[in-house]
Amino acid sequence: MSLDEAYWQSALPEATFVDFEVEKEIYVPMRDGVRLSTDVYLPTGADGKLPTVLVKTPYDKDVGEGSVRTKWVDYFARQGYAVVVQNERGLLLSEGSFDNYLQGASTDGSDTVDWIVRQSWSNGRVGTIGCSSSGEHQWAMASGNNPAHSAMVPGSSGTAVGNLPGNDTRGAFYRGGIPMLANWALWYGRYVPTERLMLPSGSTQEERQRIRAYFALSGRRGWRPDSPERLRHLPSKDVLREAGGPLTPFDDYMTRTPADHAWDEVEFIGAGDEPRVPALHINSWHDLASGETTRLFAYLQSLNTPDQYLIMGGGPHCAIWQELPYQITKALAKEMFAGMTTTEMDATPAPDMRSFTFGDLELGDVRYRGVDHGYPKLYLAWFDKWVRGRENGITDMPKVQLFIMNQGWVGADTWPLPRTVPTTYHLTEDPDAWRRNEAGGLSTDSPANDLVDSFVYDPMNPTPSLGDELGFHAAIDQRPVSARRDVLVYSTPQLEHAVTVVGPIKVDLHVSTSVKDTDFIVRLVDVYPDGRAINLAHDGLRLRYRDGFDAPEPAEEGTVYQIVLPNMVTGNRFLEGHRIRLEIASSSFPMYERNLNTGGNNFDETEGVVARNSVHYGAVHGSSITLPILPD
Repeated sequence: MSLDEAYWQSALPEATFVDFEVEKEIYVPMRDGVRLSTDVYLPTGADGKLPTVLVKTPYDKDVGEGSVRTKWVDYFARQGYAVVVQNERGLLLSEGSFDNYLQGASTDGSDTVDWIVRQSWSNGRVGTIGCSSSGEHQWAMASGNNPAHSAMVPGSSGTAVGNLPGNDTRGAFYRGGIPMLANWALWYGRYVPTERLMLPSGSTQEERQRIRAYFALSGRRGWRPDSPERLRHLPSKDVLREAGGPLTPFDDYMTRTPADHAWDEVEFIGAGDEPRVPALHINSWHDLASGETTRLFAYLQSLNTPDQYLIMGGGPHCAIWQELPYQITKALAKEMFAGMTTTEMDATPAPDMRSFTFGDLELGDVRYRGVDHGYPKLYLAWFDKWVRGRENGITDMPKVQLFIMNQGWVGADTWPLPRTVPTTYHLTEDPDAWRRNEAGGLSTDSPANDLVDSFVYDPMNPTPSLGDELGFHAAIDQRPVSARRDVLVYSTPQLEHAVTVVGPIKVDLHVSTSVKDTDFIVRLVDVYPDGRAINLAHDGLRLRYRDGFDAPEPAEEGTVYQIVLPNMVTGNRFLEGHRIRLEIASSSFPMYERNLNTGGNNFDETEGVVARNSVHYGAVHGSSITLPILPD
């Protein structure tokens, strides 16, 4: 990677400015008259016009992304940038209403950029940065191609992705038409209520500053609506009501289907959008929406969109976002470790990215290798190129950079990687399987016999989730779940040679059921020689949508249906002695909303029906998983 060494020696070792000044609670007007709560940080003593970094966020500006304590304000202001942090409309002290996800994201973002470039301190260029929701809003904004929006760094932002080719998840709200219950109950319930305390009209900047300094703006810190006990409540559309939470868009979303045209009102980035803003697509393999991130990158690549770069790291949602010395700070960790006391928080060390473990997965050194081993240095170089106007060679890096778990970093210029070989592993009979509490095997050879494996799925005793939630500990040993009678397990023999899987994964199944509707959930697992079974990716399909989300049909008892589950993606090296495993169940609760098997609406029902579900495989009804294998 050819980066200008003189640039790094001059720009990075020390901050250019020792301090900065802040003006809080500026009301910036949008085109419809709504005013958004905005803070402006300027480096003390800076002369001339400044490049600007903008963080738009739904979170408390004094606690979440964009605060001084999470380093971005401090980091960029000390490097000579103006930093603007703004709350989204309808949230905290911003005016307006939050009636929909990404409410006003496209126009509000562009209007804010226009306001910035009119300021006396602006050089006329703005870069945007942020992770999770602070990354997602950047995509709607970029779709408008404001000429002053010069660069962007959206992290873990796949939930902004809508109807792209091959993506039918409505911003990761669904997997195969199944609502992702736990994640969205938590996010909507805690962070973005429709109901909130309102400021009196005509409030002054000084009044807003005093209110913000005195009152807690971020809601009930220890309140978690996503506990399994609370999410067991039926009907599922009322889980936030039962938990005592305020009204949110989630209440409406749970009553929709994936084909509901009401989803079109959400400002997802989708087919037809052609953003031209130079972008670093940053995510990690265990993120909720890693598949959406890679599919968006592939879509923009198909349009020959210039200056798009994909970086997939190791770890869960936003964990790689800030690394040594800009790790996950305690301000951000307080959100993730919700429910801990302050004393417990202070006693919890930030993860060391040089030897990073989350849950039961040991990743080793996950630091970014491309730019002097640091994501923050990468982001600074990116903005220095596009927002400050310095030529530093940053665009010479590979378009695609991937941290392969159990291996390390690889680079290429396209996604999926051009050298990967789609390799099909068939579900097959394994005479020794039952001794290992499994259903069968996985083999690259086609099976000769026709077989069927069945299990009983009781929605009142659903197969539980173990890992895969939004949070730090997403990679968990699956053995307690794998041993259940309502889970089918198919594994290869111990590998004689390592197998590297990088890219999108497709599962083809032939299934049948005894009820009118049910779900099928699949999970890719890396089985270690000591028996640990680490989850890598998951997907699901609600059987009524087997012919399309706009054509739901009840199932007929005993009829065999072919279904395809295309949403999994990973980058993992299955080492010698490991086994590749596919697990199949009919629930993963509370991560997925459980199907009550009645064939009804599901979201408004309180009684379930027990299902006998079957997976068929063999010469006639072949079931398989296709893995993109990267040759050594």
